Amino acid sequence: MVLLYLDIPSITLQRPESYYQKFQSPVTEDRTYEGYLFKRGALLKGWRQRWFVLDSTKHQLRYYEAMDDSQSKGFIDLSEVKRVGKPEQPLIGSTQRKGEDNCVFEIKTCKRVISFAAADPDTAMEWIEKIQACLI
Repeated sequence: MVLLYLDIPSITLQRPESYYQKFQSPVTEDRTYEGYLFKRGALLKGWRQRWFVLDSTKHQLRYYEAMDDSQSKGFIDLSEVKRVGKPEQPLIGSTQRKGEDNCVFEIKTCKRVISFAAADPDTAMEWIEKIQACLI
């Protein structure tokens, strides 16, 4: 019986986080506007408070679970937005949690309609105006 010993160089595997960092966009973010809003869930239709960041450079509206989170839970690509404004139809069971329907606005994309609720009507209007100003 003959045993062969091969000298194979060791391979170090990179952690996925460091690997994906190589492919991050070189464009820095621009926090045009940010603050807390309630976002209505896509499946369960419950309202959840999220921290939103409007980025006019990357044309995104990103959302985070909290203000100090570094990893976003998701984003809305502003190039897909068809309409931003007050709901065209009343939401079913809409803002019982928030108390006022005039604080609600929606973003309609080619894929879905996302509903939001602000703390007050002025804040809702300000978000609508800021998002509209970032649309391409």
